[in-house]
Amino acid sequence: MSDPQPHPQPASPSYHHLFSPTSSTSFPPPPVLTADQQLKLREVEVHFGAVGKSWPVVEGSEELAPLSEREMMFLSRETILRFLTGTKDDVQAAIKRLDDCIVWRRTARVEDIDFMFDDVEYESTTGKNLVLGFTPRGQPVIYFFPNRNTTPLDKRRAIHAVFMVERARDLMLHGVTDLTCIFNFTGKRQGPPTSISVARETLHILSNHYPENLSLCIMQDMPWVVKAFVNLMWPFVDAATKKKVKFASADGHEVVQDGEVERGLFLKDCGGDLDLPYHHDTYWPALKAACKTRRETHLETWRSLGPPAVGREERLWKVLRSEGGDEGEMGVAVGAQVGVEGRVEGREAGGEEEKLCKEEVGEEKEGERVIAGAGEGAGVVT
Repeated sequence: MSDPQPHPQPASPSYHHLFSPTSSTSFPPPPVLTADQQLKLREVEVHFGAVGKSWPVVEGSEELAPLSEREMMFLSRETILRFLTGTKDDVQAAIKRLDDCIVWRRTARVEDIDFMFDDVEYESTTGKNLVLGFTPRGQPVIYFFPNRNTTPLDKRRAIHAVFMVERARDLMLHGVTDLTCIFNFTGKRQGPPTSISVARETLHILSNHYPENLSLCIMQDMPWVVKAFVNLMWPFVDAATKKKVKFASADGHEVVQDGEVERGLFLKDCGGDLDLPYHHDTYWPALKAACKTRRETHLETWRSLGPPAVGREERLWKVLRSEGGDEGEMGVAVGAQVGVEGRVEGREAGGEEEKLCKEEVGEEKEGERVIAGAGEGAGVVT
């Protein structure tokens, strides 16, 4: 009697194509700043670009270190504008929040991508949170499936949500600075609900360190207990964020009809046509490889733009290149076109504003601003 034939194993799903936007993506145009915005942007740049300025290496430490290249990249033109918007254009408040953010990011080791992947992996094996796909406007989509959360209550941390936001930021391209979140509550709950203390900590971190990063948050199929929980947390959510929250049904038809997502790139679990069951051993290394490659490419492009400096436009270095095929070529072409158009439009519409900035803030003398690096202690974390 012959040995029974083994059952064929299902092929592992492929995620790689969902870590880059499609060629039909409509990326945002470059913003044109007012004279007042130019002045305030310049004030913040001067603060963080001063030679000899250092920050604590971790919260509560007396040891100081200057900005690393990665931290300068974080302090981009877009980041500074987001923090100014989040503080209602209060320059000193924006500087204070950015100062605190730099120290918090060092303490949490946010720029150490290998550490972050290792640190949160045990919480990720069920696919409770995913960065996967893009909206038609190029915004990365983060899926949250709370009912897949099997992490013991005493081991749940806000850093897992931070990790997902950072990975979404890694994948942003061509002037995109915000993301879309999907919270889907369908299915049987596999663990206890998250505590109010962890939820409040998460809201605090996202509100203070990631202002204006959220474009839209969609809550699908919320059970009554979750609605009660949301009602408890709602007073802690700022007014601007409340306007970005939509409540939807389990089948997600409203999300597709409103054009917030493309049906073919939207997970079937949430109402789309993308039938892609979570396979951790495939998804996790694919996400890590995509993010590390993107970060290395962005760093190389950022360095090619000139001496290290804060306030550099992300659309000039967050471009898709050297990742293969027509899509990679599309990334370079779109990035170059958007970058050039942005600079030309800015000069034409903002020439007078630039003059006003120089008169108001004053031209820095040579040596008063970070030009050729952050001095000793500046480093690169990939």
